[in-house]
Amino acid sequence: MIGRTCTHCGAHLISPRLVCPTCRHEITQLAERIFPALEIQPSSDTQETSPAVTVIIPSYNSESTIRATLSSVIAQDFEEPFEVIVVDSSSDETPAIISQAFPQVQLIHRGQQTDPGTARNLGIAQARGEIIACLDSDCAAPADWLQRMVNAQRAGHPIVGGSVENGNPEKTLAWAGFMGEFREFIAIGEPRLVQHQPTCNISYHRSIFTRFGGFPTSFYPQEDLLFHWRLGQQGIPIWFDPGITVRHTHRVEWRPYLQHQRRIGHITAQVLELTGDEGAFLARSPLLSILVAPILPLVKFSRTLTHFVNWRPQIVRRHWGALPLLLMGLYAWVIGFVAGAWDDPLRVPLRESFSHLATEQSISK
Repeated sequence: MIGRTCTHCGAHLISPRLVCPTCRHEITQLAERIFPALEIQPSSDTQETSPAVTVIIPSYNSESTIRATLSSVIAQDFEEPFEVIVVDSSSDETPAIISQAFPQVQLIHRGQQTDPGTARNLGIAQARGEIIACLDSDCAAPADWLQRMVNAQRAGHPIVGGSVENGNPEKTLAWAGFMGEFREFIAIGEPRLVQHQPTCNISYHRSIFTRFGGFPTSFYPQEDLLFHWRLGQQGIPIWFDPGITVRHTHRVEWRPYLQHQRRIGHITAQVLELTGDEGAFLARSPLLSILVAPILPLVKFSRTLTHFVNWRPQIVRRHWGALPLLLMGLYAWVIGFVAGAWDDPLRVPLRESFSHLATEQSISK
């Protein structure tokens, strides 16, 4: 992007940006590289044959959690027809569990590991529902989840998100992951408009994807942050209802926990380089990011601790042992952030074609 000029106002761009900092015009060529167009299946002609909702669940090696996830979805207290699509790329027993225990679920199985953004795009392209609800394969939803989502959608909100609770509270490391990743999405306050919501608990009107394409496919695990930022730039916020909740099962082994935190930090820096949001000056200044690296985890730790002390102090009192584990995870996050600041967010091919969807095999329906 160095040397590129905004085609709308002629401003010179020194670093990668999705929106021109001078005229605030979207840089179309860059957006087209990052956000893939989707060839979405048309809805059925009649209400009798068209589901009201499509629930999409990306999955990878989820054999320990997929039963609870799908059981919670199948048991929804929702009287209208809905379909469930799991896009799975597992090498474990996940596809066998789905095929044998949940024959009503449409399973799309891919032979190679697939990131969640790509998996959701594949599911969205085959979805028939007017409302597309997203849940992760390590989450479980209460029986009123789908009805609450639909009620909020029909009240005029094209994007609806909800809160996240810890799904394995018996594990101390799970609390560290929960506090580090979901502090902004706990069940507090009144329903309100927000700019971001994790895709483990969200729903969209299908028109969102026909207008803006799909999730970026090279920014896991922050592909949803980048996608929602783009929607916010177009004046489309998210309606957050803390009463719409799911329980998220977190990593409980040290190595996966630290690796995940490092990857979040790495991709966060790359997203900030493109969007210019808070912290972008660090992401765009690699040397400065190194200088502040020792104190940045302490800043993030202080903010997280303050948030929970103010809003959910019982978590801090009962699970104080998770705090040092949280801090260690934040140092892993910062190591990733510094690496991301030095990395070019556009160094790999970013756009995957989804015109091949007709060849994807639904092996269970």
